[in-house]
Amino acid sequence: MLSVQKSKWVLNLLIPVFVAVLSFFVLSEKIPQTQFVQTSLESVEKSKTTVMEFAGATLATSLAISALPDDFASPLAESLADMNKYFIFILIVLFVERLILMQGIKASFLAIIPIGCLLYAFGYAIRKEFFINFGKKIGLLGLALVLVIPCSTHVTNYVGKEYLEYVDETIHDTQKGSDTINEIVLSEDTEQTIFEKLSGAFKTAIQGVKDLLQYFNNMIKKCMNSIAIMIITTFILPLINLFFFKWLLAELFQIKFAVPDVAKYRRKKDVQHHALADHCVLDEENE
Repeated sequence: MLSVQKSKWVLNLLIPVFVAVLSFFVLSEKIPQTQFVQTSLESVEKSKTTVMEFAGATLATSLAISALPDDFASPLAESLADMNKYFIFILIVLFVERLILMQGIKASFLAIIPIGCLLYAFGYAIRKEFFINFGKKIGLLGLALVLVIPCSTHVTNYVGKEYLEYVDETIHDTQKGSDTINEIVLSEDTEQTIFEKLSGAFKTAIQGVKDLLQYFNNMIKKCMNSIAIMIITTFILPLINLFFFKWLLAELFQIKFAVPDVAKYRRKKDVQHHALADHCVLDEENE
């Protein structure tokens, strides 16, 4: 019969090996196909489509405003065109999230988590704390990679549903505004001024350049609000979730992340400096 201490040692050695084998042969195939992950992937694809539609709508509106007479709205058109840099950033984030969902989760179960478990088992077998902690950190990285994006998309869909509807409404209004301006510019009706046509088309009290600029300023503000919502939902929320899971898993597994001891390094440098100074004084006395 094995002693209690020996049995505990064997279990602490075999459990991480079992988890590594389970992760490599079973979880790597099952988890990416679950409804939880597939729903997250669909959400990311939908967000990507929304961003591309938004970018197209703002660019079309920018071109439409530029076509208005006297170039009075050129600064507004440039502001709309400048929004493309935000759309590019959001698209890059979404492509990274899509890559993590399609390849990163599987890679975590195939490599990162098994390597972390095996390093932990190896460190426990040879009683080396370095390998045990290093294995824990790698396993933490793998678990965070598996959890952060799917959880972020589900939280966004649950909490930010109202805000995402605001974004869809903004895209619709922006595209509609672009189409309306193009129709007015191409219209052959010369009995009304451009401001009268815009006033009737947008159903606002546009009577001059000032009113028209105010209308488009409000449109730009709405677009900027929507961009802020998209940055929060696609970038900020995943970051918050990443730090949350990092903290949670670190607490569960009692992982301490080493921080360089700057004070100790400075003390060592001071000791070396004083030793060198004393050596120089002795040399001078001997001379």
